[in-house]
Amino acid sequence: MQAAPIVFAQAGLTYPNGVEALADISLTIATRSAVAVVGPSGCGKTTLLRTIAGLERVSTGTLSVAADATRAMVFQSGLLFPWMSVADNISYGLMTRGVPLAQCRERARVWADRMGLQRFIDAYPHQLSGGMQQRVGIARALAIQPDIVLFDEPFAALDAQTRLLMQELVCDLQRQGVCGTMVFVTHAIDEALIVADRIIVMSARPGRIIADITPQLPDVPIAEKRALPAFNQAFADIWAQIRSEVELQMHEGVR
Repeated sequence: MQAAPIVFAQAGLTYPNGVEALADISLTIATRSAVAVVGPSGCGKTTLLRTIAGLERVSTGTLSVAADATRAMVFQSGLLFPWMSVADNISYGLMTRGVPLAQCRERARVWADRMGLQRFIDAYPHQLSGGMQQRVGIARALAIQPDIVLFDEPFAALDAQTRLLMQELVCDLQRQGVCGTMVFVTHAIDEALIVADRIIVMSARPGRIIADITPQLPDVPIAEKRALPAFNQAFADIWAQIRSEVELQMHEGVR
């Protein structure tokens, strides 16, 4: 993996219809860091992610990402190809990069094993649970060994138990050093505190950065982390920032 810091400098994005999604974003995300982005609904979290992915372009200011940095995105649903097996879905990104078929197959097997999907490598998406489909989506993203991994609320549609398991999976992958630089968008403050070591809080639209928090939490199992006073304090601090924005948003909506 290449070094791939991400640098926003007074960046903004306004759509052709005049809707201002982002404003005055100045942010540096260091190589191999794990950053979560939280904020009210519609505040531009996903738009921020899409600019890093190269799917949107800032209209003011600048965004700098190393030109040769490989990027992969994990979406809210697996977005798997229904006509492809687990193995073919995992190796899709490799195939589009011209990796020989034998290597694609081997890499798919490695990632299926890593994700606990070895028994389902020849199965099709409709034969998998929602959590298993998301594991395939994560495996597909990480199989190309990206420098930057972008998560767009990947566990929002999962049940509570599966969500906890997926959070543990992401933490394990970070410890193994396979997630590169990670940016994780979520509505859940507790999830942000579990998967990231730095939390960016955004305002209501247009999205601005109103807080940049680095909680000092130990690397312990999730259940233990949730019980820490520091975890609860960080949750309260972040929620206070977001709540004021949500209340402002609601007030402006009824005027």
